[in-house]
Amino acid sequence: MKRARVLQVVSGISVEGPLGGSGRFVIELARALDRAEIAPMVAAIWDYHTGFEQKWSNYLTEAGVPNIIAVGWDAAAPYRSCVRSLQALQVRSDFAADILHSHGEFTDLAAIYLRRPLRAKRIVRTVHSTFEWSKRRHYGRFFSNTLYPLAFDQEVAVSQRATCNLNERLVARLGRRQARCIPNAINFQRFEKRHVDRVQKRLELGVSADALMIGTVGRLVAVKGFRYLISAVPAVLAEHPDAHFLIVGEGVEGDQLRAQAHAEGVAENVHFTGSRGDVEEILLSMDLFVSSSLIEGLPTVILEAMAARVPVVASRIPGNVELVIDGETGLLVPASAPAELASVINTALANPESMRQMAIAAQRMVQERFSIEAVADQYATLYLGLLERDR
Repeated sequence: MKRARVLQVVSGISVEGPLGGSGRFVIELARALDRAEIAPMVAAIWDYHTGFEQKWSNYLTEAGVPNIIAVGWDAAAPYRSCVRSLQALQVRSDFAADILHSHGEFTDLAAIYLRRPLRAKRIVRTVHSTFEWSKRRHYGRFFSNTLYPLAFDQEVAVSQRATCNLNERLVARLGRRQARCIPNAINFQRFEKRHVDRVQKRLELGVSADALMIGTVGRLVAVKGFRYLISAVPAVLAEHPDAHFLIVGEGVEGDQLRAQAHAEGVAENVHFTGSRGDVEEILLSMDLFVSSSLIEGLPTVILEAMAARVPVVASRIPGNVELVIDGETGLLVPASAPAELASVINTALANPESMRQMAIAAQRMVQERFSIEAVADQYATLYLGLLERDR
């Protein structure tokens, strides 16, 4: 039986760059798909020049997954970068596929455009957030609400709330187009087979061995809510003066957040690491993980923290609440509320045994429900079911 050729289309493959957790998910999904039935490939629209692209390309190649990066991203000419990427991909007959599967705002448009030149029989998109086109809302009103329900053979969302959002669109209801919920997932081997010298890792990061290390990971952009976390730091230090906060990632708000830490008088206790290739080791060295996000789909980074058995404090927003059951698998706090965030962090730090039990329960939960192998099986069933319609 001929294997189904499935091309994952993603904006970039630098996990440390703009795509973050969803990028890692796409890479791991391609590697985990059953090769007896699926021939996976990955096409990245842009090279973001982070220096990590080659590492992830090699990671895919070593697993036998063909991959390509179309063109370099030019921040000074974004629309030209879009056009050039489509021109580069449309002539790559070696990446022709039965199914194109897109993961992101521009990549969804790219999948529609590339369907004919790459001879795809079906196109699928996965929505990784509860709010699409946040920077260009008029695009969202047309593309997400009107075009996509008609153009895509199947839409998928990573959380129940995001799935409901898709199914509530007028065009989707009129056309009886139902989105499916398939969650994000992670490769647990990244944590199970890794030994970390916590003392050495902390010293490497500028944190003393006996300090409390509270960490977070993500792009330094407004929707991640890092400004509220930094605003919470003084109240935490008032009760736990040995606490240090680690912010892992890069983004457009980096300088602004560093300036805020200085203005709050907490710069010595807030460490900005930039992009890192050792996130697993950093997570395993933390005492507490904090997510202060304002918008999420199903946050991969919380799955990773739970897999590393790190206690979690997270904002009470759609996506987060599907992972963090307050008082059972972590603690929830209202979003955009630094005083409440500080109070919950202090509560977590003051009750390490209770948080440890929550972390154990959280690790068990994500292992049972969010393994990349189980989710890859769900996608394989989806792909093959779509192609069955053509037989």
